[in-house]
Amino acid sequence: MNLNWNETSIDLPHSFENLKELLNIICRKENKFSQYEFVKWCENLTMAFDDDKTEEMNEFDNTVFGIARDIECQWDLFLVNTYSSEELQNLDLSKVKLPQDWYIEWLTQLNEK
Repeated sequence: MNLNWNETSIDLPHSFENLKELLNIICRKENKFSQYEFVKWCENLTMAFDDDKTEEMNEFDNTVFGIARDIECQWDLFLVNTYSSEELQNLDLSKVKLPQDWYIEWLTQLNEK
């Protein structure tokens, strides 16, 4: 595994199927992992795409990559737009939750592919 990858408690290979399954679990509110763990897993998924330079990404791969990247970006934006810099310094990221409808929208986008 690449040393720059995030350590996460989600021990699933980085694939479209697993992204979809993890989103399903969050949408059903059955996740035993924090949303922060999921965001780190998504970041690892985008790094896996970046590391696999052997072939061009097709439209399907671009969609999966785009959704995983959007999850990462929306997490970061949510943090900076919701908490002050002082709060962020002491924030337990495992307690942060994005709006549920965002996860439903990402899953809808995946299901359209």
